[in-house]
Amino acid sequence: MKETEKKRKEERAKKEQQARDRKEKEARESRETECRSERVEGNDTSGGQETPTQNSAGAEVRQWQCEHYQRLCRVKFPCCGRFFPCHRCHNNSRCPNDNCKAREACYVECSVCNHRQEINQDAHTCARCKTRFSAYFCSVCKHFTGEDKAPYHCTKCGICRIYKDRSFHCDVCNVCLDKRLEGRHSCRENSGHDECCICLEDAFSGCQILPCSHKVHRECAIAMIQSGVRSCPICRHPLYSQTGMNE
Repeated sequence: MKETEKKRKEERAKKEQQARDRKEKEARESRETECRSERVEGNDTSGGQETPTQNSAGAEVRQWQCEHYQRLCRVKFPCCGRFFPCHRCHNNSRCPNDNCKAREACYVECSVCNHRQEINQDAHTCARCKTRFSAYFCSVCKHFTGEDKAPYHCTKCGICRIYKDRSFHCDVCNVCLDKRLEGRHSCRENSGHDECCICLEDAFSGCQILPCSHKVHRECAIAMIQSGVRSCPICRHPLYSQTGMNE
């Protein structure tokens, strides 16, 4: 069983690496085309028009680095010293450390000009070409992503969450939950850090609460429902579908 899972992981990592290589090649070709265009326009003295900047010239040809986040950068992890489109791509690679978090990244590389810089509070924009890496940036969690899922940093949780307009932080359970559960769930002190009742890992980073107050990861809950399970695996209380709240 372990050998099969290992083989599947290696195959998935190989396919994702090939996809990243294709994207990098396309981005490199786009940058080369952009540079050629800038040189041609820079030599044109008849029009007197302003030469496009790096920000504007490549606006139409830019594309996100992976399917996980909307960003124009890659990040480096100290465990392997390599740059990846995001921590999820890193965890699907062949690095032995396959459980990195976004906040473990130490350097960011611009996908437009390849400039590298340390990830700090000023890392939202490339120091060389002034490209803005993403619409949303959190210097604490080192998250670069889009704003389509309304991301925000919950100071009480200490991590970034999504769907700010649908969330509230329960001070008793010590976790962010769907607003539809406000005043309608069974509170238990610090239960946000319970083990997921399916995979038995800490459910805090992806907490979804069941009617019986047991906590599960969003992905685990989806897999459970898709497999036909309709009750809590611990107390057998009936389930109901609930929108996941965490990135």
